[in-house]
Amino acid sequence: MENSAETERALIIPMYLNTQTSSIVIRVSLLTDFHDTLFKGNVFKELVKVLFEKSGYLVIPYGYENQLSSVKGELAKTNNSPTALKIRSSPDLLIYDNQTKDVKLVEVKMSSYESPRLNRNVFENYRKFWDDAILIMVLPFESVFYAQEMHNLGLKDQYDPRTDFKKVQDIFQRLNTNDLKNYGKIARNLIEAMKKNPHDEPEKQLQ
Repeated sequence: MENSAETERALIIPMYLNTQTSSIVIRVSLLTDFHDTLFKGNVFKELVKVLFEKSGYLVIPYGYENQLSSVKGELAKTNNSPTALKIRSSPDLLIYDNQTKDVKLVEVKMSSYESPRLNRNVFENYRKFWDDAILIMVLPFESVFYAQEMHNLGLKDQYDPRTDFKKVQDIFQRLNTNDLKNYGKIARNLIEAMKKNPHDEPEKQLQ
């Protein structure tokens, strides 16, 4: 029997921006579970990147998938030495504010649930190697985009964004209010489309 995770899929994603409605078809062929998770994560990483760029931030992909793309497959097989763990846990984005001359490293995570869970081992590596980085969570309710500095988060299995996180604009104050609203709608629609995909089960753990 053919593995459903490896069959060709198409997601029809309604997106609303500047009061105009369009549909984007994202076609992913021969997905494995690993590539499925990577695809989902990249969608929301790109969404956050564009949101910040529209508000005037300089955003550069920082994760090892980008910086070391030619050897990322081999890096995934390396042992758990401190160097390997630091490389594999590199935050997704470098965000520079040319007004304040401040630079921040950002990790982007998505969950389709209101009380997301985070893999403790992964989070421990963030705390150990990237304690001053910021975790941005994309969630399908209220403000949608939430953020918190890694060193301000206690190590636990489950987080409540209402009490453990801030609205992303409280940390990145240049973010445009209208863009936050518009991209929040896009994020909700993306999450809903992924939940409705018959081959996907909604996951509580952050992607």
